[in-house]
Amino acid sequence: MKKLTILLLFWTFFALLSCETKSNSHFVEIQGRQQHVLTWGEGEPVIVFISGGGSDLKDFEIVQKEISKITKTISYDKLGIGKSELTDSPRTLENVSEELKELLEKEKVIGVPMIFVGHSMGGYVARYFLHRYPKNLAGLVLIDPGSEFLEQELRKIQTPHEIMIADSTLNAQLKLVPKGFQMEVNAYPKHDSTLKTISIKTDIPITLLESNKVDEDDPFEVKLIEIQKRLYRDFQRQVPQMELISTEKSGHFIQLEEPDLVINAIKKIITEVE
Repeated sequence: MKKLTILLLFWTFFALLSCETKSNSHFVEIQGRQQHVLTWGEGEPVIVFISGGGSDLKDFEIVQKEISKITKTISYDKLGIGKSELTDSPRTLENVSEELKELLEKEKVIGVPMIFVGHSMGGYVARYFLHRYPKNLAGLVLIDPGSEFLEQELRKIQTPHEIMIADSTLNAQLKLVPKGFQMEVNAYPKHDSTLKTISIKTDIPITLLESNKVDEDDPFEVKLIEIQKRLYRDFQRQVPQMELISTEKSGHFIQLEEPDLVINAIKKIITEVE
């Protein structure tokens, strides 16, 4: 009886293993550079994860693993980030979006319904891609995304001295990070300028998850969250079908601190697309 129980336990264990989808980590040549890609799961729509500035695909590991159980998923390290090769091509939204399109073509998913999930700066990329290639996207999930108006609004509440200190601190910190990270951060002003020139008109389902977690003892952080909330609602007026989900439990990296919130948002978009 004991041996039978052990055999049943082993059978259950290996049966569960066989049910899990296998991930495929590989490299694809993009613009003459080797780009690291992780595909996981099968089916449609295809979920494409776009990490924030300086972050690699590991930011979405928990979420991607769960979503891969129900459909095909793709995450990647942008050129110059993570395991991907450094590029000398400027990190403009035009270039980054073109590189992403080339990647998706080589993964043979162009023409298949796709849902982009963009975090922080990845939200910039997702929005610009939607503007440039509107027929390629079926849905969008934005996780505490960047706003092209945030920097100018923050400058309004800062003194010249505070601005100087902030800029000096950023420049000092950038010297400590890899070149690819530096290139992405330095591209932010250009991203802001680019997005201010476009207007997204779409009827695809969109969900935006915002972090309202704030240190009440930090006046600047309180104002930052207030401004960000207002900007997100301004964006919602541009795309009124957008669902806005707020959380006070997570900071900027909602996908790491509250992965279930992101997973459920993606699953809901999938049901709306199917």
